[in-house]
Amino acid sequence: MTILDKMLENCEKAGYATTKNVQKIANAKQMMFGEAEWQRCPCDGQNPARYCISETCRADIERDGECHCHCYRKKTADE
Repeated sequence: MTILDKMLENCEKAGYATTKNVQKIANAKQMMFGEAEWQRCPCDGQNPARYCISETCRADIERDGECHCHCYRKKTADE
């Protein structure tokens, strides 16, 4: 399973959708962290509280409509 596959699976389980940036973020995660630490945030990689679909990420999505990395977003009414 690729990092992108894992990101898409987590997003689906959390009830969110992805943005057009999802592939770019997956590529950055692969280059920066590799498979072992793929959940780390490429935009805030030193913050252990910020990772894919963390409570911090969920709070960003609920408040701003998208996460910090502009990777995950709230679903629209017709999704």
